[in-house]
Formats: sequence, structure tokens, C-alpha cells
Amino acid sequence: MKRLFANAAAIFTGLAVAGCATMEPSSIGASPQVKLDRVEVASYFPYAAPPARVPLVLAFVFNVTNPNDHAVTLEELRFAYAFEAKGQFFTLNSPAVYDLHSIPPRATNQVRVVSVLDSAIVPSTLAVTQGFTMAQLNVKAPDLVKMWWETIGDFAYAIRVSEGVATFTAGKASSIVSFAETFKKK
Repeated sequence: MKRLFANAAAIFTGLAVAGCATMEPSSIGASPQVKLDRVEVASYFPYAAPPARVPLVLAFVFNVTNPNDHAVTLEELRFAYAFEAKGQFFTLNSPAVYDLHSIPPRATNQVRVVSVLDSAIVPSTLAVTQGFTMAQLNVKAPDLVKMWWETIGDFAYAIRVSEGVATFTAGKASSIVSFAETFKKK
């Protein structure tokens, strides 16, 4: 009888542990955090005047922290970024990443987002989206592009990340987190 009871207890304990291990979280109790760690020049080519097309490849490195007692999955990360000139920020691109990143409980992972700018496209983007601001500041898009491309290696200007949105899931639960920060050379 003792053996039967011991076997039943062992089976019950095993099932209980297995059941707990496969239970999906029903909520994300604490919101994960997304913080810009740094901006890197991933690839650099010297500036050349139009009609040359010069790429500028940047990598945005984010620290993604999960304060929960269970893993969460980063499913989507979107943001806009802007370069500074004359005390104003000019939005240049809006990257989005849909790679799945599992962040363990109470841990921080780094997520790298690479974005490419084209010196021949940026002036048109600026003219359409921020022409009024450029006119008020009496600056021309080609001059801004030249300055940004030539001084990016020293991070002579601030880079602002804004409109950031990250979508996290854990089981059937989901959470949307917003973020914004400015990167300046230290």
C-alpha cells in the first residue's frame, strides 16, 4: 500500500510540475522596457556631390528589458529617427523590424536595427516632409545632407529616436510599449 501511495504521489507531482511548466502566461504584468543604448555607423562611404548616390548605414542598438517572471517575445519594433541641425530635428527614416526575439525572465537582450540612408533620396524626403522648417531656418537640403554625411563619424550632432513602438507577447497576452530617446556623443 505504501508503494502504491508513493507511486501515485510521484506521478501526481510529476504531472503537476509538467502542467505548470507548459502553462502560458495570461498577462504581461510589468511592461518591458526599450532603451536606446547607442547608434553606430555600420558602414561609411565618403560624401560625394550629386549626382553621386552615397549610402549611410546606421545601426541602432536597443536594450530590451523584461522585468517579468516569465519570458516575453518581442514581435515588432518600429521607430522614426531624426538628425539635428540648427537646433531642430529633421526626421529621415522610419525602420521596422519583425524578427522574433525571446527575452528571458528578468533579463536584458540587445536588439540591433540597421537602416540605410541614400544621399540622393534624403533631400527629396526633407523637401516634402520638412520644407517649411528648412525655409524658416534658411537651410537647403543638399547642404544638410553634406554636413550630416561628413560629420557622422564624430557624431557632431544629436540623433533622436521618436515614435517608437514595440509589441511584446507572452502566451496569449500582449503588450505595446512606446519609447523615445536622443543619442549624443559622450
